[in-house]
Amino acid sequence: MMRGYTTGRDSDTSEHSDSPAKRRRRASGRGGGGGGGDQGGTSGTVSASTSSEVGTAIAGGASVIAEALQGCEEREERRHREMLSLHERRLQIEETKTEINRQGINGLIDAINKLANSIHDLASNKNQQPPPN
Repeated sequence: MMRGYTTGRDSDTSEHSDSPAKRRRRASGRGGGGGGGDQGGTSGTVSASTSSEVGTAIAGGASVIAEALQGCEEREERRHREMLSLHERRLQIEETKTEINRQGINGLIDAINKLANSIHDLASNKNQQPPPN
């Protein structure tokens, strides 16, 4: 997993500004210090090792971020397909509802026409009958 690393700028403002590590950093940053000559030979190895750890941590973090982004994009794609499917289904339901209403209105028109014809026939028959004696 990733370890917490701080930059010199972050750590110089902390409450432990006189820690031994900070004194060493300040001394090495000024090009000298009373640390002794044997530290110079190992500092390159330690620095390379630390850089390698930081690089590995960054690569691991980037991998986790990439996986998270890919998962997010896949979920977004799936959600988009589901929304399209839902929209298509809604349109299909609306078309079915419109067709049912059209058939209902056509049935109502047919019934009204039949009633009108029946009334017309009834009126015609009454007009053709001889008057009662």
